[in-house]
This record gives sequence, C-alpha cells and structure tokens, in this order.
Amino acid sequence: MMSCQKSLLAFACLVLLQATGVRANEGDVLNLSATLSSMHDDNLFRLAPSVDPKSVGLDGKSDTITTMALGLNFNKLFGLQRLIANVSLVDNRYKTNDYLDFQALNYDAKWLWAVGTRWTGELAVDRNESLNSFSDYRNFRVRNVRTIENERFSANYWFHSNWAAVVGVSRYSLTNEQPFLADSDYDANGYNYGLRYRPLSGNTVTVRAKHLDGTYSKRQFNSTLQFDNGFVQDSYELDADWRLTGKSQVRGRLEYLARKHDHFADRDYDGWVGNLDFAYAATAKGSLNLGYKRGLETFQQLTSSYYVLDELTLATKWAATNTLTATARLGYGLRSYKGEIVALPAGTEQREDKFTRVGFDLAYLPVRWVELKAGVAYENRNVNYDSLDYKDRIGFVSASAQY
Repeated sequence: MMSCQKSLLAFACLVLLQATGVRANEGDVLNLSATLSSMHDDNLFRLAPSVDPKSVGLDGKSDTITTMALGLNFNKLFGLQRLIANVSLVDNRYKTNDYLDFQALNYDAKWLWAVGTRWTGELAVDRNESLNSFSDYRNFRVRNVRTIENERFSANYWFHSNWAAVVGVSRYSLTNEQPFLADSDYDANGYNYGLRYRPLSGNTVTVRAKHLDGTYSKRQFNSTLQFDNGFVQDSYELDADWRLTGKSQVRGRLEYLARKHDHFADRDYDGWVGNLDFAYAATAKGSLNLGYKRGLETFQQLTSSYYVLDELTLATKWAATNTLTATARLGYGLRSYKGEIVALPAGTEQREDKFTRVGFDLAYLPVRWVELKAGVAYENRNVNYDSLDYKDRIGFVSASAQY
C-alpha cells in the first residue's frame, strides 16, 4: 500500500512539474491529468456541538485529508462514432484517522453511436468510489466506502427530422464496504421507452416511461424489522432542455414514481420528484445558476422508510480576468422523513433536517494547462433531534495540470 501511494505521489508530482513544458490542446485525443489537494475538515464525523469526541471513541473532530489523483482522458471521433473515456486513480489519506485511507478507481466511458441519420444512441459505463458521509453513516470507527456502478444502453430512432422513438436498458449497483441498513446494497435492472422532440434549435423535450427491478444483495430478509429482499419501481417522466435566449437556458425534469416492495407495503412510497435549473450568462465574464430539486430517497430504519428532499441552490461565477475566476454557492434544503414502521411515542414528531450550505473558491491559471485553486465551505444541519445537529467548516487548496 505504501509503495503504491509513494509511486502515485511521485507520478502526480512529475505530471505537475512537466505540465509547464507540455501543452494540453483542445483537439488532443489523449490527455493525462494530475491533481494534488489538501483539505481541512473541522468536523469530519459531523458531531453535534454537545458531543465529546472521546465519548464515541474518537481522538478529535477535525482532520486533514490529502488527495492525489491521476487521470487519463480520451475523446475521439471516428466518422459518425464518438468514443469518450475518463479514468482516474485517486488516493485519499487522512492525517489523524488513517484507518479511513482508501484508494478509488473511478471511470466514465461512453460510445455515442450512430447508424446513418435515423439511428443514434449511447452505450455507457461508469463507476465511482467515495467514503460514506458521517452525516448519515454513524459508525465512526469503521471505514465504509461506497461503490456505485452504472451500465446503460439507449437507442433513438428518428422517424422524422424532429421526432424520435427512444428505448433503453440499464443496470445499477450500489455496494457498501460495511453494512449500512438505512441505505443497503442493491442491484437493479431496468428499461425505459418514450418519445423525443428536437426542433432545429437543438432544444429537446422527452417523455418516457421507466421500470426498475431491484434486489437487496447483502441484507438478510427480516419480517420483524421489515427489511425486504426486493422492490419494483415504475415512473413516468417529462424531461426538457431548452435555450430561452442566447444568454439563458432552462433544464428540467418532472417525474412521478412509485416504489413497491416485495413483501412489506409499509415501506412503499410514491410521489412527484424532479429538478428545475435556470442558467443565465449575464456577460462573457459572469454567470448565474438557480436550481430546485425534489426527491424521494430510501432511508430504511424503524422510524422511517424514506425521506422527501426539497433543495434550493444558487451559484454565481465571475471571471475577473482571463486567469482568475471566483465562484460562490448558496444552498438550503429540507429532509422530511416518512414511513415509520413502529409508532412514534406520543408527542414525538417525525424527524426533519434543515441544512444550509455556503461556499466560495478562487481559481487561478498561471498557464492554460495548470490550475491553482483554494476555497472554503460551511454547512449547518438543524434537526428536531438535537443529538443530530452539526456545524462543519472546510478549507482546501489544490493544484492540477493537464497535458
């Protein structure tokens, strides 16, 4: 492990040093990238202000995480076919809590295929590894890395210059390194079909029906706690990507979904979900993004089966010069937990989380292929159960290069 970490560090440093002498051009088929970053988190385990870290077996609340990443990016057009692939090896090391150290292999590959002018589509795979956030996972002394893998295929048949029939199949897998009953491991296979409208402007509107069959892969069936071994989810979706003017664009999705479990109807849920994002480029140097998201997310405990998420975000970017860019972000969200399996004590309200996020960062390009970045972020979660409240501040610096 140490040998691999040292090799990765040495290679990342070599890329950063050599990048000043080798250019990354927009037309390059193959690019190599490297990033070194250091982040200080003053409440890594998302502990409430009243909690003494030693009382839960911890030496302290804060830690500094050093991340080294190497990436390989491929983008090539072969006639009507385009191949895109991004692969990265990421090493995460914690200064104090080194039992959390882990290496991740992440990738995202796509074949954007076409047969003549009538048939187009996508064949894609992606994989992402990350540490489960301690805002939900509360076993502080055990590392729990989450791996998400996607495989999907889609086809569009353009029976008219503006209209296409769409169909697709997919496979999704979620795997936790350690048991995490609230959001357990599962595999799901699905299919979808619908209709897409694309006028000459390039805007798109798609209506689609989707079906998903899921199986919980590492959790034993439990009739007492109502932990099921499978589910079926059906949904109907309207998706739009529409440029309003030369400076503004709207992306939105409205979906009605219903999830039914194989044996325990008390775990079922249904409702409207979606997102709406508005992007406005006021000038060549400034942009504004406003977003709203609503979701229904599984969170299976005795006191809940899922939660309803409502979240507002606001982000603005300003290019002060050709080499200096500032970005600011605001976010406010509400999680309302539903579907309790056992009756709550009289006078006890169902759990509700309110969270606020603020972030700011600066990016500087001394040369076009090297980026230096620094930023800060703040998050506050207020829960109607005081033991789950927390405040967290993060600061980071990073250097990345591509050639």
